[in-house]
Formats: sequence, C-alpha cells, structure tokens
Amino acid sequence: MDSMKVLVLEHSRLFQRMLTELLEELNCEVDCARSGMEGQAKLEEQHYNLILAGQHIFDESGMDFANYCNGQNVTCPIILLTSEPNEALLKNAKNAGITDIFPKSNFAYLQESLRYYIEGRTNIDIEGGRVAYVEDSRSVAHVVIRYLKKINLDVTHFSNAESALESILNDEYDLVITDIMLDGTMSGVSLVRMIRAHHSHVSDIPILAMTGHDDPQRRIKLYHAGINDYVTKPPIEEELAARVFNLITNKRLFDQVRSQQKALYEMAMKDQLTHCNNRHSLAEFAPKFIADALKFSSPLSMLILDLDHFKEINDQHGHTTGDEVLSKIGSLLMKLSNQGDCFVARIGGEEFAIMLPHCNAAVALVKAEDIRALIEELKPVGLVVTTSIGVASLAEHHQGDYDLLYTEADQAVYQSKQNGRNRVSHYDEADNSITDNTVINNH
Repeated sequence: MDSMKVLVLEHSRLFQRMLTELLEELNCEVDCARSGMEGQAKLEEQHYNLILAGQHIFDESGMDFANYCNGQNVTCPIILLTSEPNEALLKNAKNAGITDIFPKSNFAYLQESLRYYIEGRTNIDIEGGRVAYVEDSRSVAHVVIRYLKKINLDVTHFSNAESALESILNDEYDLVITDIMLDGTMSGVSLVRMIRAHHSHVSDIPILAMTGHDDPQRRIKLYHAGINDYVTKPPIEEELAARVFNLITNKRLFDQVRSQQKALYEMAMKDQLTHCNNRHSLAEFAPKFIADALKFSSPLSMLILDLDHFKEINDQHGHTTGDEVLSKIGSLLMKLSNQGDCFVARIGGEEFAIMLPHCNAAVALVKAEDIRALIEELKPVGLVVTTSIGVASLAEHHQGDYDLLYTEADQAVYQSKQNGRNRVSHYDEADNSITDNTVINNH
C-alpha cells in the first residue's frame, strides 16, 4: 500500500525532528509547519492522510487554522499533541474537527500511540485470506472485488445465494460478504440463517452484510439473523478494508485458539507413545458407550489386553526397545480401531483396553482371538510378543456401571495369565465364572 502522508504542525524544531524520525520509521512521508498559516499553505498544496498538531495551533492565536479546516472540510484525522489541556483549548480543537488527543509530555507513550494508530491503519494486508462474496450487481461487485484484492484477498464471487451456500459448505473461507437484497429464491438474510444453522465449523464463519439502507431496525434484524458486521452501499474503501481486516483477524485468532485447545485436549486424552487414547479418555467415553447401548438396547463388550512377560523385554533389551514394542502394538490396535467401530486406550504400562459397541459376547470373543493372533504374528522389532486378553460383555446385572464391567474384564485377563498366558478368557455373567476360550498351547 502507499505510504501515509503526515503533516506535522509544531513550533518546536526539536519536537518536529523527533516526530519526523518516528514517522519516517513507520514509512510515512512527513511535511512540517511551525504555524497555522504555514499549515494552511501545505494543505492547499496537497492531500494528507493525517495531521499532528501542537496545542498552540488550537489556542486563540491559531483559530485561523481551525476555521480553515472547518471551511475546507478537511477529512483526514487531526490529532492534538498537548501537555497542558484546558477547557478553551479542547473546545477550539473540537470545533476544528479534532480526532484524538495524545500526551506530548510522555514521548514513549506518544511513540507507541502513533505506532499503533498508523500501523493499524496502513498495514491492512490479509495475505491468503479467502472471501466468498455474494452480489448480484456487476457494477458493485467490480468495485468491491477491486477493493478486496488490494488487500491481497482471494475473492470468489457469486451472483446468487444458492450457489454461494453450496460452495461455503464445501470449501474453506475466512469471511462471507453478502448483499441483503439478492436475485433468486434465497435472500442474503436467508443465506446468513442457513450458514448459522449448519451443524459444523461453517456456522462460525464471520459474515459481513452489505445493505443499501442504513435503517436501525433493519440492522437489528440483520444482527438477530447472525451477521457479525455490516457496511452500507456503496462501501467506503477504507471502512470496508478495516471491517474485513478485523473480522478475518478475529477469525484467525479464534481458529488458533481452537487449534491450541484441540492440541491440548489431545495431549490430555492421548497416549503420546502409542497414539492410542489414554486412561482419562477411556474414563470419559466408556460411560457414554454404555449409555448409548442401554438407550438403544444394543450389545457392548470390553476387552483388556496385558502383554505377556513385558518386564523381561525391558530388562533384556532395554526400555527403548520396550517403547518400540508398545508403539508398534499401539499402531496395530489403532489400525484395527480405524477399520471398525471400537475405541482403543492404553491404560497402563503394557495394558490396553478396547470398547466394542454393537458386539455381543460371541462376536467379541472372535475379535479378541483375532487380536491375540495378530499380536503374536506381529513380531515387533523382531521379538515374539504375546498377550493375554480378558472379555466382558454388558449385561443387566451391570446396571450401566462401567466400573463393574471393567472389573469383570480385568478378572478375565487375570485368569488368562493364570492359565498360561497368550490366550483369551471370558467372564460369564450367567454363572459368575470365567471361561478360557483359546484352544492353543502357550508359547
């Protein structure tokens, strides 16, 4: 973007130089004047984006400059620099169209205020931002697209809401800009409501409405419909850029926070070595699986796996090898999880739990035997590793109690260990007994 042109009206040459150096660091073009008369002459020669004026410009002796600004309808912001504000000074400054007042006595604060003021207005550049723009007027669309492309936005233009909605639901956008009155069966307000009603992250996309009527009641209805902001048509370029910048910046900050929350949640709920869920995750989701099973009268089973003689692997081959074994077995179990409807968690050093929704005891036993055989065949890092598995299935006597289901699966895996390891055992709720279901020899 073009550099900002600033007029400094300041009697002190030292302060002029200090301000000039600061403004030039901010990539501004600076002209200086020491009186209101000199300032008027500068304003007659060229347009400025900002005026910084010392308080002497707005006291009684400087009212000619104030009157000139009013008479010529100077539209650029005027900032008053003062160390001793008084009622008469502030009145004169207000009459001259003063925009803001910055303290002159604290130069460090003045530096930061000017830096924020200037950079916040000139550095509007939204590299990579994607906008869905809905407008049925070609002439208006041509102007707005040109404005948006000047701040490096990627703009996709739609002439009706129907095609825009389809694209918004299937692509990723940072902002939707829509006219309210549109040709076709769907208005801009309907488009806003459809976006907000969608059950996905799409419902959070910021929406900027464009309307030809700056009516308070209409604005209120638009906000109730779900817009974030609005501009009137034809839009002012700088206002449109500022509003678009704020909306997209806020969305990106929200996306960043959401991404960080997701990462933190995954760190809290995932086992970092095996990438399986962890015990905390199991404790959160298992009751939900059980509640769904009871609600829909569907079966549910649970497996607990305990790797056999794992301490010997650590003692003989080292903990690094032990970690590799766990990682490989975790990857195998997660692959099985991704292929079907099950939930895998690492619940201890060498223990894993698997929730099997929609699986009765017979199906769960087949799956458990398949998993036992796959682990034995895996030979992670060249080692033969086996596992003992316990199976328990949800029954009426559990009364929805996850802890009781877990206890029974744990008792079954203990029985597998007692019976020689590398086998599957099932807790039979009918007679409160455990059955060995693996017809193999222990390895």
